[in-house]
Amino acid sequence: MADENVIHHKVELSIWPLVVGISSLIIPFAFMTHFSWGMSFIGLFLAGIAVAGLLIGLFGWLSEIYSNDQDVGLSSIAIMMFIVSEVMLFGGMFAGYFYNMFPAEVWPPANTPAGVPPLGLALILSVFLISSSATIHVAETKLQEGDNSGFVKWLIITMILAILFISGQAREWSHLMGQDFTISTNSFGTFFYSITGFHGSHVVIGIIMQIFVLLMALQKRLTKKKHTIMKATGYYWHFVDVIWLLVLGLIYVIPYRG
Repeated sequence: MADENVIHHKVELSIWPLVVGISSLIIPFAFMTHFSWGMSFIGLFLAGIAVAGLLIGLFGWLSEIYSNDQDVGLSSIAIMMFIVSEVMLFGGMFAGYFYNMFPAEVWPPANTPAGVPPLGLALILSVFLISSSATIHVAETKLQEGDNSGFVKWLIITMILAILFISGQAREWSHLMGQDFTISTNSFGTFFYSITGFHGSHVVIGIIMQIFVLLMALQKRLTKKKHTIMKATGYYWHFVDVIWLLVLGLIYVIPYRG
């Protein structure tokens, strides 16, 4: 007689973790090929394959998970653990920034072009990004209330604000490079481009996450009882906004006042 108390676990096989893993493995080879071995075209080609593979693998993996009738897994806990690891990475970059800034008699260094850092533009971009934190919160509230159309509207507004931010940052980089302020100009240039670029990459990832959530919402696959992926996306986006406030203060305000 079978034991009725035995819990039977369904074993699921998926190709998507393998796709994500192989794509992630290609990334360091792409960097080495481009920067260390001098084969720029091959390096860019490998990077393109890696990025495409990551996007396809992640979208496929999440879509497969969300084909279940109810939320499964530990998405909320996982994103919090990921955020903690990202805090450590940003903390290391900020520590290096302080290590170079505090001993310096002048910061930014004297060979930094006039008008750098461009605080005015940074404040405008801040309005876009901080506003997006409010709009994504409204979107989450609409989803929890069962208002799918309201959720879609506010999520699209969030994405527009995020795109405005990253577009403005790209314009800022283009303008500064036109003034011969590059990553190799001085130590401030190194940290300026490294930190703002690293943060910008997180904004792009956040936009990709929001696109995926939007597609799921349009397919009616998100409900007020099944919205873990949106909750994880919201946590991540609020983290990106908080980090930007630190970037604004350390990279833009302090050098500007100096």
